[in-house]
Amino acid sequence: MTDHSTPRRTARIAALAALSLAAVGFAVPAAAAAQDQPGQTDPTRVVYVEVNSNDMANVADYTLEGTNRPAFDLAMIFAANINYDTTKQQAYLHLNDRVTETLQNADTQIRPLQQRGTRVLLSVLGNHEGAGFANFTSRESAAAFADQLADAVDTYGLDGIDFDDEWSEYGKNGTAQPNSTSFAYLLDALRDRLGPDKLITLYNIGPSYTLTDWQGTGASADLDYSWNPYYGSWIPPQVPGMTKQQFGAAAIDLTATSSATAARYAQRTVDEGFGAYVTYNLTAGDHSGYISSFTTPLTGHATVYKAPWYDVDVAADATCAGGEVKLKVRIDSADAAALGATVTSSIGSRSFSGILDGETRVAVQQAKGGAVADGSVTVCVDGPDGAMTVDRTYAVPACG
Repeated sequence: MTDHSTPRRTARIAALAALSLAAVGFAVPAAAAAQDQPGQTDPTRVVYVEVNSNDMANVADYTLEGTNRPAFDLAMIFAANINYDTTKQQAYLHLNDRVTETLQNADTQIRPLQQRGTRVLLSVLGNHEGAGFANFTSRESAAAFADQLADAVDTYGLDGIDFDDEWSEYGKNGTAQPNSTSFAYLLDALRDRLGPDKLITLYNIGPSYTLTDWQGTGASADLDYSWNPYYGSWIPPQVPGMTKQQFGAAAIDLTATSSATAARYAQRTVDEGFGAYVTYNLTAGDHSGYISSFTTPLTGHATVYKAPWYDVDVAADATCAGGEVKLKVRIDSADAAALGATVTSSIGSRSFSGILDGETRVAVQQAKGGAVADGSVTVCVDGPDGAMTVDRTYAVPACG
């Protein structure tokens, strides 16, 4: 696939200025926000990777400082194509050489991301052949393409499908023009095949976004997220039936948008209650400083590059015992390596060694001898790749 998306989107930013201003005033009910730290809404952080020139594995190089969480929640393989078979007169899913290579090397390109908690989706893009998501003329033809998408998700262990309705050139090769039910048919069929646990997302561009009768068909019920495709801009989506927590109004190009703009849009995402923040074109190398410019306002954490990472879960909880705070810190390991861990709080310190895959260690500390519980704990996890630090907070009960 030849990548024409960036020049087209950049060129259209100025033309969309009026739309952007109008869209800012679009009212959408806000959903309850998940909390990471006080004052943070923790929007879903999305990254698109141009696999024609970069590896998906680069996404796994970034974690949130002081946590074992990934910097990016969703990673998009950009991009597969919807092509048109002129003999059979039907659309089909096309995987170019680099997309195929990425999928076939899932153990190194996809699984490391998923192990860290990043969900990986296949983005699907038009390819100048007349086939698109908006010109299926029957439920049956839409369902046939949905079958191919679902097969790709199942075959390669992916977490869903992302739609980008650009470059289809509707009408070419004798194909139909867009209609108001096609994309709804496709979404209904795909959701039925993927089930509720996989993700379906949409770039807000092209006839699939602008012409579908969302309220009439209920297509929005099948979408998990919808976001602005114009990098360097702020354009809130307008999809009836979806909430702000499903929208990404900000879109940034990691190689072209200034860090000041990225930070400003991140803070605005938090302040206005949007649920996603979209980035594009992650390349090789250490970009943790730039990425920190938006993860800090979005999550309260800076981003670190290639920090040691182990598959552990850490939880902290405090109760009262004998009039004093009693802190319990639980460490669950799903890592293949034997790990050590040191739990440090204002109450005390406790170390463990030889924690194996599937094992749990629990540190119990009690605030005796004048020690004061301050609501924070640090767990340093040691393994063959070095040390990983995980910070946790807990509510301090009123004891005594």
